[in-house]
Amino acid sequence: MNPRIAAWVSRLKDASVTVRREAIQELEAIGDPEALIPLAQVFCTDPDPETRLLAQKSGKVIYFNQLRKQQLESGASEEERRRAAEILAKAQAKKLRRR
Repeated sequence: MNPRIAAWVSRLKDASVTVRREAIQELEAIGDPEALIPLAQVFCTDPDPETRLLAQKSGKVIYFNQLRKQQLESGASEEERRRAAEILAKAQAKKLRRR
């Protein structure tokens, strides 16, 4: 695992909810798909409901950004790219409404 990702992933287990949320936000900003499994684990096991929700939404952003990147690289059709962009925009809009 990338050392930068590993450093933030280790913070996902911190006792402080603030530290865990900061780690989730940083992993989303980095956008590396390596963070998806650790974020899924937070979504399934974190004791704080808001932190679980943040992990879920950040995981979706990373996933759909990666999907969009793959589609662009693979020569996806305009319709496929448009649909991926719509899904990503909806996920980001939901995230912004929750803040």
